[in-house]
Order: sequence, then structure tokens, then C-alpha cells
Amino acid sequence: MNLNHQTKIWLILISLWVINGSSFLAIKVAIDTIPPLLSAGLRFSIAGAILFTIYFLQVNRRRLWEHHDLDHSQKIPEVGQNIRAQVKVPREKITLQQWKDSLILGVTLFLGGQGLLTWGAQYLSSGMTGLLNSTIPLWVAIIGYLLYRWFKKDTLGNKMNKGTMLGLVAGFGGLMLLVGPSIGSGDLDPIGTVALIISSISWAIGSIYSTRAQLPVSILASAGMIMITGGLMLTGVSFIFGEYRDLDLTQISIQSIVAQIYLIGIITVVGFTDFYWLLRVTSASLANTFAYVSPVIAVLLGVVVLHENITLITVIAMVIILAGVALMVTKKKAPSKSKQIESS
Repeated sequence: MNLNHQTKIWLILISLWVINGSSFLAIKVAIDTIPPLLSAGLRFSIAGAILFTIYFLQVNRRRLWEHHDLDHSQKIPEVGQNIRAQVKVPREKITLQQWKDSLILGVTLFLGGQGLLTWGAQYLSSGMTGLLNSTIPLWVAIIGYLLYRWFKKDTLGNKMNKGTMLGLVAGFGGLMLLVGPSIGSGDLDPIGTVALIISSISWAIGSIYSTRAQLPVSILASAGMIMITGGLMLTGVSFIFGEYRDLDLTQISIQSIVAQIYLIGIITVVGFTDFYWLLRVTSASLANTFAYVSPVIAVLLGVVVLHENITLITVIAMVIILAGVALMVTKKKAPSKSKQIESS
């Protein structure tokens, strides 16, 4: 079934929101018996290797089909809706510049972004972690606007329109209403707070930079390169800080192992390819709306799975958040054809 471009964007946005809504719980369970930086390093290194493997398998299979004069547009299987077009491109030559940009994105998105998030989560309540992480779209909009003001002819910067401004204010206000009560129940750890703030800024910088980075056309190859560089750096930092001293393989729980597998397969492989596809065909502000909606999804999962109570304030906050996201989505200009990836 062929979907129009706008419908595909919405489907992938919803997929990203739902997937990331469960990430905070999975991280908490994983780092319970696995050192946080090591957990993140292994997660992204393995996920990157998986994506690279899928990419090379698809390329080799395509070559085989072409050798037998088969119609590969009919035969190539879909890996996922967000990357279906990417597996149809021929094998690309990976350049040094592409590895350099992958290194920059590995530092900003994974070492600084996800690494500090995973590490800082051990010091904060889930409510504060969610609130601080939800500031990503704010940082994206602010940094993008500053770049627009400084370099008006530079495509790296973005002019902030009224819809985006209203959406950001509404989304952030709704999240404050949603997680505010849980924040007041405990002391605020300054170390964890600083880590989460830097994490959000780092992720925002990486998101903006990725829109002009020189990377392979294939999302499988691009995401795999970024994850491998970021994952290896996280693993290295883990050893530098001596996390291996706290690692006891006999003490790793089954729950942590399951959570780690879930983080690798669903949160990272599927979730990040969704996110990276959105970065390519829309904007950094829109792609990062997951930071607003994910806490809402987390609350809904708690009600459905754990039978937790939901209050009227929670419902009101979720409505405000979703309204803010809708403003950001509907007010955005449609992406140009040059930015769109083949969707058929």
C-alpha cells in the first residue's frame, strides 16, 4: 500500500513517540545491574553493527537479483517503513568526510546526548529526567534561531515562526504540569540535573548538525556509522572511568538483560532510524517532538500495563502537550522535494 508523504510522516512520528515512551523505564531497569555508560556503549555499538549488517546484506542481495535480471523493485523486502527506500540504493563508497561527520554526530547525539542521559538518570527521579529531557525541542528551536540570526543565508539555522513558538511554550508548560508533582516529592540532585541539561543541549546540537552532515544516502549505513562511533566512544569512556570495576557478570539480573536487549532492538535500531528519517525529510524541531510526547506515552503505559491511577491534572497536561505538538506539526512548511527521500 502506497502512503502519501504526510501520512508517512505522521505514522513514523507516532511510532517514535510510542517507542521512546518506554525508554526511561527500560534504561532504569538496565542500569540497575549494568554500569550506565557501559550499558549505553554496548547498546549503540551492537545496534550500529546490526544496521550495517542489514545494509550490506540488502546490497549484496540486490546485486544478486540484478545479476539474474530480476525486478528488484518488486523483490526487495521492506526492513521498515521509514527505511524502505534506503535498502534499494546501490552500495556506496564510504568517504573519510562521512566518517568525520559520523564522529561529530556520535559525540553529540550518543556520547553527550544518550550517554549523559543514561548516566544522569541514576541520580534523578523519572519525573525530573523526563522534564529535563523534554527541553530538547526548546534547545533545538533556540539554537536554530540563533544560527538563523547569525547566519541568515546558512541552511543550518531556522527562523522560528509563531506556530513553533506557541507549540514549544504549550508543550513545555504541559510537561511542567505533568511531572511537577513528582519533582516536588524528592530532593533535586545537582549532578544529575547538570548532566541532563548538557545531554539535552548536546542532542539538540547533533540534531541540527545532522541536517547538513555529509553522510551516505542509505539511512541504514548512516545510522550504523553514527551508532558505531558513538557506541565505541561511550564504551571507551566507561573503561576510562573504571566502570568495569563495578561490573559483576554473576550479578546481572535477567530483568536488566531483557531491558538491554529491548533498548538495542526496539529503542535504538527501530527508534533511531525513525528519528533519523524524520531529520532528513522534515526538521530537527519536528523530529524532536518525541521529547514532549514520550512522557505522556509513559504515563499511559503505566495506566494500561501497571494499572496506575491517572488524575485529572495528568489528563489536562497531556492534552496541552499534544496540542503543542500539533501546532509545531501543522505550522511547519512542507519539506522541499530536494529534502525528500524516495518513498516508493
